[in-house]
Amino acid sequence: MSAVKVLSIIGMVFFPLCLLLIGGFAESDTEAAAGWGLFATLYGIGYSITTFVKVKNVPE
Repeated sequence: MSAVKVLSIIGMVFFPLCLLLIGGFAESDTEAAAGWGLFATLYGIGYSITTFVKVKNVPE
């Protein structure tokens, strides 16, 4: 499997999980909610960089 496909499958599980945890912690523990938002953001940045590199290497 290509790296983009694997990261997409992981992202389909990880992002909704982060969203649920952010919503659950939003009122009781704002630092935990911010932490899960940071995890999602860091994963998104890594995913976008990987996708950019893969697409740049595809011949036109």
